[in-house]
Amino acid sequence: MRIIGAIVASFIMCHATTGHAQGSSAEQSVLPAVACFTDSWNRHDMRSFGQCFAPDADFVNVTAQWWKGRAELEKNHAYLHGTIDVTDTTGVTVPARAYGIFKVTTLSFTSREVRFVRPDLAIVHALWRMTDDARTPEPRTGLMTLVLTTQSGSWQIVAVHNIEIARTVR
Repeated sequence: MRIIGAIVASFIMCHATTGHAQGSSAEQSVLPAVACFTDSWNRHDMRSFGQCFAPDADFVNVTAQWWKGRAELEKNHAYLHGTIDVTDTTGVTVPARAYGIFKVTTLSFTSREVRFVRPDLAIVHALWRMTDDARTPEPRTGLMTLVLTTQSGSWQIVAVHNIEIARTVR
């Protein structure tokens, strides 16, 4: 009986270790898509930012604006980053006073957790910190939920919901 118990325990340990390693590798495969978000944001390259997303992606920002599709979320972020002409407002849903508020910001994910719903569907919860917002001298912080899918090993963001910890803006 002890031999059978030892074999079962050994079997369980081997599979637990293998499962953990696969999860770690799977998590690593998602991270370039998550890094795409912050890297392109910090370069203020909204064309590259848009490429982090699936064509039909949804983005809900901290003011509850819901942008549907890559083109709409890219255009609004380009306006916010001041990388398009201030008069180019077709499809822009943010207030005119928001033009360029993010043009010198730096965004970082200070921590993140990845959960796989299926092998091709991941949810990432990321705590974020933003500095140099034109409206406040204090860093902003919040929590972003990103939903990612993969096809042929290439992960893309299909949905983002962004919330912020309370702050004072001018």
